[in-house]
Amino acid sequence: MSTGKNLVGVLRGALLAFLLACTAGAAAAEDEPVVRMHPALAGIDWTEVAVVEVALKDHSYEPDEIRLKVGQPYKLVLRNVGAVAHDMVGGSLFDEKVIALRMVNSSVGRVIADYVNSVYVRSRNDIELWLVPLKPGEYSFFCSLPGHREDGMEGVVRIVP
Repeated sequence: MSTGKNLVGVLRGALLAFLLACTAGAAAAEDEPVVRMHPALAGIDWTEVAVVEVALKDHSYEPDEIRLKVGQPYKLVLRNVGAVAHDMVGGSLFDEKVIALRMVNSSVGRVIADYVNSVYVRSRNDIELWLVPLKPGEYSFFCSLPGHREDGMEGVVRIVP
């Protein structure tokens, strides 16, 4: 009889260990985000990040010209100091052949993505774009909210070799 009890105990223990192992593996898999990182980000030293700040004012960017260097990691801080919301639409600037995007960071959270086509910034808030320029050239950006671009809210990013 004691052999049967021991066998049942061993089987219960083995079943419990198996179930714990299965649920632990499932939990780890659920917690790990699946993110496609741009291949150009491999080997980038983010401790060497250069910070570039742009103020989003009511109907202008300051500065309205940004100069970046190919291969240098940047934290582009968009600081909305205006009374209304603004955005930055990059057109070809946000193309994955032009910049490698690591993440978009704000006070309300972080988005790890390899691509965005615009960034919306509420009044009195900041957004950070962590990126690496890839392709030299001149790329325009603008605010797409009604009337803002027409009032002069546009600029240019110059990426140099």
